[in-house]
Amino acid sequence: MSFHYTLQKVMELKEREKVDAEAEYSFSVRHFEKVATDLYDLLKKKEEIESSARNQMSTGVSIFMLQQTENQLLRIQQGIVEYQRSTQIARSKMTEKQEQLITASVELKKYEKMKEQKFMEFQIEQKSIDSRQMDEISVQLFARR
Repeated sequence: MSFHYTLQKVMELKEREKVDAEAEYSFSVRHFEKVATDLYDLLKKKEEIESSARNQMSTGVSIFMLQQTENQLLRIQQGIVEYQRSTQIARSKMTEKQEQLITASVELKKYEKMKEQKFMEFQIEQKSIDSRQMDEISVQLFARR
């Protein structure tokens, strides 16, 4: 007699949920990394412009160039604020997906552990049945002598 786990379908469903959660978490990590990299690039660009502006100030620069640099810095600062907000949202989504992945993993582990316990019970029962059958056979053999 072979082992049949009664909750196999449920376990397979939990397995699919875990795989889906892994995929969603992986996607959210990649999205967070992209947004964070974009923010970093923008911050770096702001530093470069500020450094360039300081160098221009020491050598002398026209008012028009100062205005251009100031406008450019304002646009970059607005972009930084927007990317900071996007980064925070992406981080919270990534954390949420991580929690969902952990929950799905724990659920799957529960079903795997239950299956393992049921299988051990099945093996014990099989050994008991085999033992009884061997006893019966030995009694029958003894009775025939």
